[in-house]
Amino acid sequence: MKLNELRPIKQKTFQGTYRLTGRVVDFDDEGIAYVKLRLSRDNNDCRVLAVPDTITIPDGLKPMELVSVKGQVCIGPQESEIILTDIRRPITAEVLRLPALQTLPKSFCPRPEALEELTHIVRAMKSAHLQSFLKRVLERRDRLAVFLQAPASQRYHHNYPGGLLVHSLEVAKGVLTMVQMNEPEASQGLQELGFVAGLLHDIGKIQTCDIKGRPTAAARLCDHADLTLEVCALGLAYLDRMDPDSALALRHIWTCASPGARYGKSPYMTLARYVRDADGQSAMADNQRKAYQNRKQQGFGRLGQNNYWLPTLHAH
Repeated sequence: MKLNELRPIKQKTFQGTYRLTGRVVDFDDEGIAYVKLRLSRDNNDCRVLAVPDTITIPDGLKPMELVSVKGQVCIGPQESEIILTDIRRPITAEVLRLPALQTLPKSFCPRPEALEELTHIVRAMKSAHLQSFLKRVLERRDRLAVFLQAPASQRYHHNYPGGLLVHSLEVAKGVLTMVQMNEPEASQGLQELGFVAGLLHDIGKIQTCDIKGRPTAAARLCDHADLTLEVCALGLAYLDRMDPDSALALRHIWTCASPGARYGKSPYMTLARYVRDADGQSAMADNQRKAYQNRKQQGFGRLGQNNYWLPTLHAH
C-alpha cells in the first residue's frame, strides 16, 4: 500500500465515538509511517489509519479508552482505507448522549449474542434514569473487560469466557419473568427496576476476579456481594438526584438478608426474593447441564459436591 496513491471518495466520511481496542505503527511501501488503529463499539469494529504528519493523536491514549474520530474513506489501486482527519477524547456530555451501552465493544465479548440481547433490552427501557444508571456503572474502561469476558465462577456454573455476562442476563430476565407471572399488575417501572437489580447482582465480581476468572487480592479479603454498592456508587449517586426511590430500592435489594443470614435487614420487597431465586435457578440449571453433558439426560448426576437426578420419562 502507498499512502500517496489513496484518493478520497466524495461524501464518504467516517465519524463516531469508539473504544480504542488496538494500535500498531507500520510503514507503507514508500517508507511513510502511519498508525493503524482498531476502533470498536457495540455493533461495529473497524480499522483506520492515522498519518502522524497530518493529524495529532492525543498523548497517553490507553487501551479501551474512548475516542471521538472523523475520517475520510479513500481508495487506492487495490484497496480502500479510512484515513482519520481528527481524533480526540470526547467530553463527558458527549458520552452521556450516546445510546445506552454503545461503548461496550461487541468484538471483545466472547458471547456477543448475550451482549446484543442485553443492549436491545436496555435501550427498550422506558426509564431514562435507569438507562443512565447502567451507563455509569457498566461503560467504564476499568471494568468493562471483566464484565464482558470473565466467567461467573471458577469451577461451577457459567465457568466459561463471558459466563458472568450470560449469568447476569439470565438472572435479570428471570426476575422480569417472575414479576410478570406473580404480579401482572406491576408497573413498567417496577419491572425495569427488577431487571436492573438482577443484572447487577454479581457486579462486585469485577473487583474479585480478572478476565480469566482468577481471584484478585480483594477476593481473599471481601465477598463480592459486599462490593456491589461500591461498584455502583457513581450510578447510585446519579439516581439519588434523579430517582431517589429507585436508588434506595436497589440498595435494599442488594443488601437485605437471605433466609438464615445472621446480618442484614429483612426483605421488604418481592423483588429481593425474585433476585435471589433467579440467581439460584440460573446457577443450578447451568450446573445440571454440566452434570449431564457427557451422558444421558436421566438418572443421577454429579458436579463437584452437587448431586442431581432426572427421571426416565416415556412418551405415551
